[in-house]
Amino acid sequence: MVCYIVTFTQEVKMKTISITWKNSQKALRASSTFLKVGTFVGLNLAGMGINAVHAAPHTHGEGKLQILQAGSEWQFVLQLPAADVLGFEYAPSRASEKKRYKETQKVFQRFDDIFTLSNTCELLDTTLESPWEVANEHDEHDEHDEHDEHDEHDEHDEHDEHDEHDEHESEHEDHAHRNTHSDFRVAYLLSCQGPVKRIEMTGFPHWPSLQHVNAIWVTNKGQGALEITPSQPTLLISS
Repeated sequence: MVCYIVTFTQEVKMKTISITWKNSQKALRASSTFLKVGTFVGLNLAGMGINAVHAAPHTHGEGKLQILQAGSEWQFVLQLPAADVLGFEYAPSRASEKKRYKETQKVFQRFDDIFTLSNTCELLDTTLESPWEVANEHDEHDEHDEHDEHDEHDEHDEHDEHDEHDEHESEHEDHAHRNTHSDFRVAYLLSCQGPVKRIEMTGFPHWPSLQHVNAIWVTNKGQGALEITPSQPTLLISS
């Protein structure tokens, strides 16, 4: 399914790592609806002086939220810096980093852990994107164990060489880490049978370093933009 998203571009190519279908037929119908309103939404955003395609540079502590309504269907697109979501901006390699990464995936999959709406809505689809693809930790352990069995005798002879190589590689990685900017992006597609007038972002406690989120929205009755923060996390809109 190709869903219309007025999204915020970024230099890092995103890697789709998880797609959850809750109701394929409804999701496809909603996708068609969003495609039809694409031109309308683009004009509305331009009229507001908001360029959703060419967004502000990547900034730590700052997220972006786009909300789009088309009839009874709603689309939420949330983009957050990896530095705030994970505490680092590079592909997880240590066990603790991979654990944090997996926990983050689970949080993003739960819409109700991030947003609270004034009306009951059905979640049709969730698409989570990340700059990295992290291998299954269990498979890695098995591969490493087998490798260690074969190379155990050679390991001592190459120990000094490996230490020197690892030290150089670590310096290179540290330099790369300092110059890497990465984001997570998650898109939710919902069906709401009644008006949604109040949206609260309740997910701030998951990301303590996240200071604010720049939100823009286009609904059946209007559009707007507002900065939401942990102390003021609520949007009041007309739909």
